[in-house]
Amino acid sequence: MQPKLKVLSDQELQKIDQASRALLMEVGTHVPHEESLEIFDTAGAKVDPKTQVVKIPDHLINKTLSMCSSCVRLYDRKGGPPLLIGGDRVYFGTVGIATNVLDFETNEYRQVVCDDLRDIIRLSDALDPPDFILVPGTPTDVPSTIVDVIETKILLMNTKKHFIAEAQNRENTRKNISMAVEVAGSLEALQEKPFFSTLVCLTSPLMLREDATELIIESAKVGLPLFIESGPMCGGTSPATLASTLVMANSELLSSFVLAKAVNPDVPLIYASWARILDMKSATCSHGGPEFPLLRMATTQLGKYYDLPCGGGGILADTKSIDVQLGMEKLGTGLLPALADTNMIVGMGLFADENAISLETLVIDYEITQWIRRAMAGIEVTDATTDLAPFMEVGAGGSDFVALKHTRENYRKEMYIPTVMDRGFLALDKDPEAKTMRKRAREYFGKVMERYTPPELP
Repeated sequence: MQPKLKVLSDQELQKIDQASRALLMEVGTHVPHEESLEIFDTAGAKVDPKTQVVKIPDHLINKTLSMCSSCVRLYDRKGGPPLLIGGDRVYFGTVGIATNVLDFETNEYRQVVCDDLRDIIRLSDALDPPDFILVPGTPTDVPSTIVDVIETKILLMNTKKHFIAEAQNRENTRKNISMAVEVAGSLEALQEKPFFSTLVCLTSPLMLREDATELIIESAKVGLPLFIESGPMCGGTSPATLASTLVMANSELLSSFVLAKAVNPDVPLIYASWARILDMKSATCSHGGPEFPLLRMATTQLGKYYDLPCGGGGILADTKSIDVQLGMEKLGTGLLPALADTNMIVGMGLFADENAISLETLVIDYEITQWIRRAMAGIEVTDATTDLAPFMEVGAGGSDFVALKHTRENYRKEMYIPTVMDRGFLALDKDPEAKTMRKRAREYFGKVMERYTPPELP
């Protein structure tokens, strides 16, 4: 049996759904973008051109949800089978968009440059997972007006995995698509097997920014997948209860889905969340506390309530060091959403409250995701796994089972064998700090990159 987790009952899901619909109709969404207001109006929403507030009735939400697919196929450039986003399938990916890196050589923080992004993407391409790559860093050595386009170029040149790109506006969205078309060979080839998606980050409370609507419209026009996420901060940009934060996040996502499906009924959409809390002590948002995975599990249930592919943040940490806190927070924020079947869990490599990334943390997160996958697999109870033959062979009071053929045939299937984690006997004459997790991660990074060959563009 595979372990599964839920945090909301069916009645609670229904209550959040009803509250979200009421919020969209009674309060509405601020949409400061003329083209989007016209699209909402044509679709059947109630639009106030003076206040630029859009109110969305139930029937329009229902119509939108009826057009959504329960499974989105995300392709890569390797020619293998696509990632099937939906159901109980769980995939892990990187996330950004960090502006700082913990330098591999100096062990000091500094700003991310293009070479850092290249190195992180190449390591992400070499490791498995990540299953996909959401642009993990923001270079500071290029003009801010085109940094998103440069990121996409670096992604295209350094990975064949499916990637999620960001864009600042309509023009840069078109440039991203144009580069991908060149690599794919034609727009039709890209549309048939899209190897990249567009990230859309919504603004709380209840607002569809101009740039966000432009990303939705431009990507929807050509039918490329949209990874749309809402990230209200409980107690800051949303009310100070987790349930109200869920209502707001859900409302914001539903309004963006209405816009996307009004542009193109066939555009693939992924319902994602970054809902978190505002830490009242530090005045920062927290991604490593228990509320973050609780909100992720809840938004996953909401996505599945609507039969939508879902995703969101996980494997994250607030700590500023590669320390015990990092492992604690990353495992907690990764394991709980995974057991709730969050389809796309993004966060590998990132820490310091989303502000930093490093090569070592990416390797550590690779190990953490392997650990999580074994936990997700559960315990298989069948006639074969409960066979009495090995007991009969050893007998009552026998020595051990190590030398049995049964052990050789089963231990790799049943037992998680770590790559970077420390196991074995305690050597009392050795320095306990000689081989910390971080040092082992650094060594493994070197081994991985020694045998790695970067992809080539066609």
